[in-house]
Amino acid sequence: MTFGLPAWHPTTVENLQKLERVHRHGLHFIHGRHLPPPLEQKMMPMAMHLQHTDLVFFKRCLSGATDFDAMARITERRPLRGDDPQHPKLQPATIRTKFAESVFSFRVVEPWNDLPAALKDCPVDQFPALCKEYLWRNFDQ
Repeated sequence: MTFGLPAWHPTTVENLQKLERVHRHGLHFIHGRHLPPPLEQKMMPMAMHLQHTDLVFFKRCLSGATDFDAMARITERRPLRGDDPQHPKLQPATIRTKFAESVFSFRVVEPWNDLPAALKDCPVDQFPALCKEYLWRNFDQ
């Protein structure tokens, strides 16, 4: 259901709701009428899953594990006081339409900038598990 999410990421609220509805039906099939809290389900909520797949794909792009140039439309922001010089903040290209906000190179920048430096520096093979753990810790239920 979520294969290739960075490419076909739902862009409208309506499409996201449809995807969440299918997700919820699957959870009801597994758990029955009363769903346990998300952490006990051992399945990420759809919004978290979308962010996780974007971040994992971006990390793979940065490491050269894919042919996609994720940094083609992303630049490093001018350093501000208090910024970590080892991990400069990224800045997406300027957008002109509402649709452009849903493009991968725009939507991945803010979550990437919010990640701790240790997570950005970890090896690519460890990143998915560590990123998932980080997202669960910072998930608002």
